[in-house]
Amino acid sequence: MLLARVDEEFGEMPRDFNDFEVAARESAGAFMDGTFWGFIRHAGISAEQAGQFWDRMSALVAEFDALPRSGETTYGFAVGIYPTDHPTLPAEA
Repeated sequence: MLLARVDEEFGEMPRDFNDFEVAARESAGAFMDGTFWGFIRHAGISAEQAGQFWDRMSALVAEFDALPRSGETTYGFAVGIYPTDHPTLPAEA
């Protein structure tokens, strides 16, 4: 797991690889076969809100990791939250 958030207590986490580059390679066949489920969204939120959201996503990753193993297919699960160069989004109408 690539952790890009700097933690005051532990310092910056090492960057071993970009999880989304790995997921893009792994998911290419599923995309072509029509068996890929994915979303990408953008939101103008504070760094604190992004950190809180990441904590919730970390819990979901732990839940995925704990699922009982079954079936013939191994599924990948990629999540991330990151700042972008997108312009500030307008307020919802």
